[in-house]
Amino acid sequence: MITSLSTISTKTKSLVLGALLAIGFSAEAQTNSVSPYSRFGFGDPYPVSNARYLGMGGASIALPDGLNINFANPASYHNLELTTFNVGFEGSFIRQEQENPAISLINNRSGMRNLSVGVPLYDWWGSALALKPYSFKGYEISSERSMANDPSKTITDIFKGEGGLNSIIWGNSFAVAKGLSLGLNFNYLFGSLRESTTVNFSDFTFLDTRSDQESLIKGWFLNYGMSYKYTMSNDQFIALGAYFQNGTGLSSTNSSFQYTLDGTRALDTLIGGATSEGDFNLPSEFGFGLSYGKQTESALQAAWAINLDYESYSGSEFSSPLTYSPLVDGYKAELGGFFTPRYTFKNLERGTGFFNNTEYRFGAFYEKTPINISGTDLYNYGITFGLGLPIRQRNLAPGEYKVSTLNIGVIAGRRGTFENNLIREEYLSFYLAVTFNDKWFIEYKYR
Repeated sequence: MITSLSTISTKTKSLVLGALLAIGFSAEAQTNSVSPYSRFGFGDPYPVSNARYLGMGGASIALPDGLNINFANPASYHNLELTTFNVGFEGSFIRQEQENPAISLINNRSGMRNLSVGVPLYDWWGSALALKPYSFKGYEISSERSMANDPSKTITDIFKGEGGLNSIIWGNSFAVAKGLSLGLNFNYLFGSLRESTTVNFSDFTFLDTRSDQESLIKGWFLNYGMSYKYTMSNDQFIALGAYFQNGTGLSSTNSSFQYTLDGTRALDTLIGGATSEGDFNLPSEFGFGLSYGKQTESALQAAWAINLDYESYSGSEFSSPLTYSPLVDGYKAELGGFFTPRYTFKNLERGTGFFNNTEYRFGAFYEKTPINISGTDLYNYGITFGLGLPIRQRNLAPGEYKVSTLNIGVIAGRRGTFENNLIREEYLSFYLAVTFNDKWFIEYKYR
């Protein structure tokens, strides 16, 4: 049967568009958080990296990659050898503890976290598009205090938050000289953040009150990237990469309500429908990385590599038109690497077994988060590992080239401290993604 694939089919494009719309409509239900620390800023930021890079400690700013979309550096997309689709999921288990009072509980979160496509348009130009979560907000905190005029009676304050922001990313990178490329990401953020404070009185002669605030946020910002790769005579390479994100204002429509309560039912509206316009200021950030590894002619990505990244976040630039807690400057250091036995060890280069062609990943990270509570900085650190499991391709036409990989990333980490009566979180996160690579715009004569 003669088959022509010289153009992308309308059916394929419709499926991709349908998937993007589906995740867009369901993103609100999936962007969940269970951490009290999501009260700060826009909530818990979600990593921009996919499952492959998360298994390497997140270090990927300088890594050249022919089969995966690297949104950490906008200058990376021209490295793509094949059209690439990626869909990713997360499942996390979080143990949260406090010493005084002694509290320990286990929470979890899960959902679809990434839908992206990257296309090598020319040898010198690559483009990528993605829909990803940007941040999650979800918490419930309660505290108890005594009434000033009667210490035998108590007041319970309950703070709740939910919502999150999503991002649409469109990036392009260009090879401008031998080994040197520049790139740009256009990021559009949208979503809503909701906060409520309830005051409950043990003395029933007082009415309980609740105040609600909601912010509908939207806006865009840019990421700029550069990368340079130098290949040595033994096929080993050294690569440098850097990115910068400008600080910018995000417009918001903010509404607030205040009620008196009869149990959980609103009894009277004290203040209703107050609406204002304002700007959230998104802080600037930058990062740079170093990658050292070895390329192989028989594969479209490196046989092995070691990567080191450093990122800085200007949290003190954050501002809000509402009463959100301020942030401080933070940083993050990441170290990781990978290897594929078949391409790394000479005695295995003829091996075609499954485990010889599996990519093994490892890494670690250390972060000073942009959260400071009563003079105590919050740190986040952990170790990572991952696997790239090859999916066998069958019934390929002559000249047809496809690669599919099941990517698994695991992070075991800790955030927070018992100091200053704060909460410590220990978490185990699993990231699962399927990556499909295919060659578009080629005509197959026979099948």
